[in-house]
Amino acid sequence: MYFLIKKIKLIITSSYILIFLVIFPYKNLLAKEIHIGVASNFLIPMNFIKKTFENENNTKIFLSSGSSGSLYSQIINGAPLDIFLSANQDLPKKLEITTKGIRGTRFTYATGKLLLFSTNKDLFNFTFPNIMLAEKIKYIGLGNPKYVPYGLAAKEVLKSLKIFNILQKKLVLSKNVNQVFLMNYYGNLDIGFIAKSDFIIKNKKGKVWDIPQNLYSPIKQDAILLKNGEKKTEAMIFLKFLSSERVKDKLISLGYIVN
Repeated sequence: MYFLIKKIKLIITSSYILIFLVIFPYKNLLAKEIHIGVASNFLIPMNFIKKTFENENNTKIFLSSGSSGSLYSQIINGAPLDIFLSANQDLPKKLEITTKGIRGTRFTYATGKLLLFSTNKDLFNFTFPNIMLAEKIKYIGLGNPKYVPYGLAAKEVLKSLKIFNILQKKLVLSKNVNQVFLMNYYGNLDIGFIAKSDFIIKNKKGKVWDIPQNLYSPIKQDAILLKNGEKKTEAMIFLKFLSSERVKDKLISLGYIVN
């Protein structure tokens, strides 16, 4: 009787395995993986892209997000990333020189737009750039220019307006541009320099002021295939997908400029 019961259990278990393989084909068990480091301003758009790509390809995408500077440091120190989506061009160019990036794979996937943002209704009647010198303003947020491309662009704006030294004591530096948006959104800052994409995607209150493009260098965001992903066909397929027309249309709707 014992051996009969054991045999029945074995048959049942084998049947379950067979059913599983029919419902979930063997190729799904061997789904490929790619690991992508993505600048914080691009995380939400990337999640849209990730979902579409995974649905159409037998590939799972894992994301690591942070400031471009912090991701660059991780890559230099051996982080197992296959693709780097930076918020600027300089860092991917440096990776090519250090052989961490694959030459010939770098391209601009989007150009960011910088806005000034506030949820303080007392400031809504001000115009740009006069708002920057309003006496009511105590705290101005921007990403740390050393690590955050949008923060560097914000610093360029202040220098172009010749008010950087005047306002320096009021500046609050954040680890990434998303944090600037959130601190503004919850009233911890009076105004802040944010990515237009954050305002379009997340905002339910507040006001923005356009910043003339001639006040800061274009925020060209480059992608590059990394050494770790050089032999992964699916990584190259993703980069091609990133430059497709339908992805470009999506990025335009989210506040980016694409060529």
